[in-house]
Amino acid sequence: MKYLGKLLQAGAAGICCLLLLGCQAKESQPKNAKPSDQASLMKTENADFRLNFNKIKVSEDRTAFTGGTNLEALKELLGEPVKHEQKPAGDVTLDSYTWEKNGAAIVVHLYQNSTVARSITNFSFKRKAKISRSDFQKLQTSASYKQIIEQLGEPDVLSQSVSSDKSEIQAVWTSGLETKSESAAIQLYFENNLLKNKSQNGLN
Repeated sequence: MKYLGKLLQAGAAGICCLLLLGCQAKESQPKNAKPSDQASLMKTENADFRLNFNKIKVSEDRTAFTGGTNLEALKELLGEPVKHEQKPAGDVTLDSYTWEKNGAAIVVHLYQNSTVARSITNFSFKRKAKISRSDFQKLQTSASYKQIIEQLGEPDVLSQSVSSDKSEIQAVWTSGLETKSESAAIQLYFENNLLKNKSQNGLN
């Protein structure tokens, strides 16, 4: 089982690269919704795809990796996957499924039909530019993921995984930012649901 943990940790690093590439592909257009206003977010193209991603539960069991969303529930949320492949992880095998909608992509890794990692890339909300450099500087390390969401709203793209050692979340905000740069972004890294590292580029 230790191999599974190592694979997920390596996979998280790769997903982070995809997240940052997805940030560069965001659309340049007016923002018209508040980060915390779900009704307004529904005006965003593919918003249902993004919000259904939130319903995918990653296992919290670091020993048997049970309790994550199973494939049947994933299909109910997202429909049939466009891609399936198996990834060896030492003496176990992970099932990797991909869903796509208008360029946005969700990838989910399952171990024995339980989600152990998930990611969404190439997505951007439409919302009013209101997150400033000052807001970013106020983000405190050790704050919980929920607390950060209450401050910034939902991230545009995200990856989450669990291993035998820890749980990890890497989240990126590319919309709702006060900036003149097309590549502006906030990148936050959470370990065991607490903010550990933060970085930003292009904020006013």
